[in-house]
Amino acid sequence: MLKYRLIMTLAWLAVPFVFIQRIITGKDSIETFKARLGFGTENSANPRLLWLHAASLGEFNTLELLLPSLSAKFPSYDLLITVSNRIAFEKAKKLRSTTIHVDIAPVDFGIVVNKFLHHWKPACLITIENEVYPNRNVKCASSGIPIIFVNARMSEKSAKTWLANPALAHKVFNCIDHSFAQDQKSYDRFESLGVTAERNDLLGNLKQFQPATPVDHPDLHKLRDAFPRQSTLCAASTHKGEDQILLDAFALAKNVRPDLKLILVPRHVNRIAEIEDLVNATTFSSAIRSQGELPYKTDDIYIADTVGEMNIWYSSAAVTFVAGSLVSVGGHTPYEPAAYESAIIHGSQYSNFQAIYEQLVTQKGSLQADTAEDIAEAWLRLLDNEFRNRQLVASKKTLFENHDKDKILTEITNKIAELV
Repeated sequence: MLKYRLIMTLAWLAVPFVFIQRIITGKDSIETFKARLGFGTENSANPRLLWLHAASLGEFNTLELLLPSLSAKFPSYDLLITVSNRIAFEKAKKLRSTTIHVDIAPVDFGIVVNKFLHHWKPACLITIENEVYPNRNVKCASSGIPIIFVNARMSEKSAKTWLANPALAHKVFNCIDHSFAQDQKSYDRFESLGVTAERNDLLGNLKQFQPATPVDHPDLHKLRDAFPRQSTLCAASTHKGEDQILLDAFALAKNVRPDLKLILVPRHVNRIAEIEDLVNATTFSSAIRSQGELPYKTDDIYIADTVGEMNIWYSSAAVTFVAGSLVSVGGHTPYEPAAYESAIIHGSQYSNFQAIYEQLVTQKGSLQADTAEDIAEAWLRLLDNEFRNRQLVASKKTLFENHDKDKILTEITNKIAELV
């Protein structure tokens, strides 16, 4: 722990440079960067407060499933929601009310965490999925603030990193009062890091209960007229190093089926210039969402570089390639495209959701492909209605065939009430 604190102390020297970089790239505004350092403007007069942390948009969507149960179980409490990125912050702000407060999560500098805890005085910390910060855990524990992990996720890579630092891992994971793991592998990894059996439960993944939100947008008719759903692929949440592979796959598939279309959705919208250059180097015509453009029937690619519109893209494509799985990011959720009846292709680097992707592959609820040639072949196979429908049935059975939502949420809220 001493070594970690020394590293974080030295990290203060980088703050001015990080500030400039994040402002330039649009990852932060001056308001959100100040909030990271404990200078948020929100406050609560209620001495009873539950702190809910969801790092990014995926975790925030899971958090929304928990909110009604928490509000019902703790009617006299205020709720504080913190997030780590600006995209999730913009969505979270829409929930603000007299009893729901929203802030940016504190950077894990000891002095910042102390300032944050002194300002908000939370009764407990409920972390969604996988954000484990040493100072945050230790400061909460020393202040008598229970720590609960909900839908807890731990990748093999993260577990190995923690296990390589056993003294730090023991200190940090011993602070966790209870963990509700989303799969067996995460359960085992939390246990190996010191979350003992009486503090560790395996409940399943809350994402299986996320409903497909209705898609109602004035641009939908024009979009689907230009890009018919049956012949459209969505490349969802792509990262650097993946776009070229997917563009090559698109070219190969289009040689067989000239009517094919591609909706390309970058994970980080600040990569638009890089993606434009890649697309412009091809013979494909394209339109760019952030520039207010809608595709024409003659366009091949629609670059969907906006925030908060994934439901439009999933529902507009018969097939989705779930990105983050061709590079060492660890993959993104398969639950969302499946909820919108979009068949799933993914790469082999899916450590963030390892258990569920392994089940999908085994049950033939998805196709795994890592090269442009294999992705093109998988896409062409899924254009066959009968084959695609069989995959959709298998994926829904694997992902959503669980009717214990109320039981699971009740178990979580009861444990929170016990600890609070």
